[in-house]
Amino acid sequence: MRQGAAASALAGRRVLVVDDTPELAEIVTFVLERAGADVTTVFDGDAAVRHATREGCDLVVLDVGLPGIDGFEACRRIVAERDTCVVMLSARVTDADRERGRVAGAAGYLIKPFTPRGLVADLETIIEARDDDHGRG
Repeated sequence: MRQGAAASALAGRRVLVVDDTPELAEIVTFVLERAGADVTTVFDGDAAVRHATREGCDLVVLDVGLPGIDGFEACRRIVAERDTCVVMLSARVTDADRERGRVAGAAGYLIKPFTPRGLVADLETIIEARDDDHGRG
């Protein structure tokens, strides 16, 4: 369901936001919390893997350019350990980067900059499709 209809598909989801730019992480966190998500934020790839594999989450919104291991490697490690939906959120727009995200196991690849409404709508679409694929819809 779209925001403003009944409830957001993000409502009640445990979401991990991973971005090395604190201001951007804060914006994404704010937007997702407004959609009803329970958000945790970390700022590097190693912390993302630790949190996602130990604590678990329903969705990881993951930047590509991170300190430590990059987003592609973090994605690979997370999906190898957990059945977690990972969506890349990056300023890198090449087809090669999108393909690297897909190969790493990302369910989607979204581009910065974004609008808050567009980000929520795109994430809802991805999570709803994943739920349908996993029989959770």
